[in-house]
Amino acid sequence: MFDKSKLLKIGALAKPHGVTGEMLVRLSPEWLGYEPDPDFLFIDLMGGLVPFEIHSIRYKNDQDLIVTLDTINTEDRARRIQGAEVYIDPEEIGEEPEGADYSIHQLVGMDVSDASYGHLGQITAVEDIQNNPLISIPHKGREILIPIHKRFIVEVDLKKRKMTIDAPPGLIDLYME
Repeated sequence: MFDKSKLLKIGALAKPHGVTGEMLVRLSPEWLGYEPDPDFLFIDLMGGLVPFEIHSIRYKNDQDLIVTLDTINTEDRARRIQGAEVYIDPEEIGEEPEGADYSIHQLVGMDVSDASYGHLGQITAVEDIQNNPLISIPHKGREILIPIHKRFIVEVDLKKRKMTIDAPPGLIDLYME
């Protein structure tokens, strides 16, 4: 069984594309315009992740991929898995942004600690609001949003899935009240 916390959710199987089993993968908002290039997709079927080898992948637009998966070779088989969530291995995310040691999409699922406040929680999403990427961390019933900026990120450990930040004074206080 594959562990979801070690994989990255990139979207969902929207619908069959044609009659030969091709599937339209609708990318999650944080993946729009990004071009992952994995060998396998992990499909969430009945609560478990099942790996499917990718035979072909092409980009319909910034929001949609068209994929052909191993063993999904008819429209009927494609319909049976329609709506399922799609994950990839973080090691197969494709080309990373220039100058970065990691992709912002690798941050999802990481535990975050702040230099002043200690453990805050786990990153559940990366929001890109007008070219200002933010990490989203649920904390005590609220959502903490921290800008992804080199001034605030102290360390990112991809192997341990941990991030240490030093948020600007007062930012985390906004979410604690």
